[in-house]
Amino acid sequence: MIAAIGAFDGFHLGHQALLDRAIEKANEVGSSWGVITFSNHPDRYFGKRASGEGNDSEMGSGFKSIFVLREQRLLERFFEIPNVRRINFTREIAEMAPEEFLDYIGNGFGASGLVVGEDFRFGKDRSGNPKSLTESCARRGWSADVVPMRLAADGRPICSTLVREAVISGEMRRAWELLGYPFFSKNRVVHGFNRGTSLGFPTANIEIHPHKIGIRHGVYATLASVGGVWLTGAANVGLNPTFNDIDSPRFEVNLLGYEGDLYGSEIAVFMLDHIRDEIQFSNTDDLAAQVTRDAETIKKLSAKALSEHKDLWDKFSLALSPVFDGTGKLV
Repeated sequence: MIAAIGAFDGFHLGHQALLDRAIEKANEVGSSWGVITFSNHPDRYFGKRASGEGNDSEMGSGFKSIFVLREQRLLERFFEIPNVRRINFTREIAEMAPEEFLDYIGNGFGASGLVVGEDFRFGKDRSGNPKSLTESCARRGWSADVVPMRLAADGRPICSTLVREAVISGEMRRAWELLGYPFFSKNRVVHGFNRGTSLGFPTANIEIHPHKIGIRHGVYATLASVGGVWLTGAANVGLNPTFNDIDSPRFEVNLLGYEGDLYGSEIAVFMLDHIRDEIQFSNTDDLAAQVTRDAETIKKLSAKALSEHKDLWDKFSLALSPVFDGTGKLV
């Protein structure tokens, strides 16, 4: 198998260059291709070890993922990756010398060629680099491809750090530029306070994953797929300052025109643009009036996104369709 290898926390345009090269190489040599990645991000492990917290099976509290595992699996379907092999990053893996690590993936995953980015580091103390990897692969009879970093419009190399900066600051257009698709959250709809219903704009309260990166509080234009249909959503992320009775952020989406019951179901909400910051209103009438104005702005943005990127939404619709294994079990 020709394997693109890395943490792939985001599948941004830089990562997609690795996938493209893995496909090309596999076609050249008549091999299969896929991805070798980690079930727990190495940075989460090292953040935990540095703080002296927990044991090897626990997640470090400081590191937050751009996309958590269920979202990464959606992206794997979106990019039609045929083989995905995940390594559980443990102390044993962290202590492996570069050659030991290559032995591990060669024996465990049947790799016959590797594709990495030019910033790739591996092995204990990050002592392995693309040059040493190329030499090691040659000795093993493997192919090795080192892919240059892609550049953003401002000339900076596209990397997960840039994506994080954009997402945290609420710059969703910038995040889309770096990812090649909109940033999104995929999780269960849970019960909230039902305030939106009483005010005339019912919301779906989306569970926030504890290991997912946080975003700037405020109101966002979104799109969500429900029953195979793309719906415009006005999302609020934050503390609902008008009511001032919660101490942790909530992620609530008013799916405009939708009247069904989504409790307990899982939906993916794609963030198109930050509309405004949270505002503390003096009364609920003022809040409702502002929500109505927000909805008009958001309808225009979502309609534009749907019409200009039809192929992208069609591809995500396919990736979001239920997938069953050979026994009829949902996977």
